[in-house]
Amino acid sequence: MKKRNAFTLAEVLITLGIIGIVAAMTLPTLIQKNNEKATVTKLKKFMSVMNSALQMSIEVNGPIESWGLTKSVYDEETGTNPEETKIGQDYFIKTYILPYIKYVKYCPPTSSDCYKYDRHSLDGTAFGTLSEQLILADGAVINSFWFESSSCSLNVGDNKQLSNICGQIFYDTNGRKAPNKTGEDVFLFYFTKYGVVPMGTAMETSEMSGSFKFSKYCNKSVPNRLNGYGCAAWVIYNENMDYLHCNDLSWDGKKTCK
Repeated sequence: MKKRNAFTLAEVLITLGIIGIVAAMTLPTLIQKNNEKATVTKLKKFMSVMNSALQMSIEVNGPIESWGLTKSVYDEETGTNPEETKIGQDYFIKTYILPYIKYVKYCPPTSSDCYKYDRHSLDGTAFGTLSEQLILADGAVINSFWFESSSCSLNVGDNKQLSNICGQIFYDTNGRKAPNKTGEDVFLFYFTKYGVVPMGTAMETSEMSGSFKFSKYCNKSVPNRLNGYGCAAWVIYNENMDYLHCNDLSWDGKKTCK
């Protein structure tokens, strides 16, 4: 009878155990990288969709600076927006945004029915709440339109868009799902007289209020409650979220942690 070589049960179990350990060590990293790539895609899509919507709205309603925007106000004591700000945001969204964008549900900022969830900064600092205001077709959410200047004249940088900012857009790639952190799944964009631009570009050079430079507002080693506000541009233009893994990236230096 011919003798055949084979693995023993113990050898098979040991091999499977090693494979399991390696998988346990590598799978989280692979899943994270895949999620980060998905975020890059979502942010690019959102910027394209919003630019198209604003352009169509401008063609129908005239220049944004003629829309009568009222500067938004936030009450630090109550942690809410005054009724006047809510009414202004509601009118803006209904009149200038909803007719030009595909969405699943709109919950007015004047309503008490909007689902709210806690928000944290990139470094983990708790900071206020977000609301599901405008749920888009892909499950992402626009949390808020915030008006910085009624004349669209806020200037934070070196090009015509950053010199003519009307306000900000808070965008959550996955809605109420965790982690609900700026710079991870919550990102901010400027809407300007000339379209939408992500916060934190290399051309954002101003130190004034309303400016969110990447070096300060997308760096875990610089704790502040607005950390994460300056990450959107990095994700879109460098197509990575490596600022989550190292703190020495810059627009004129390292673009990845490698």
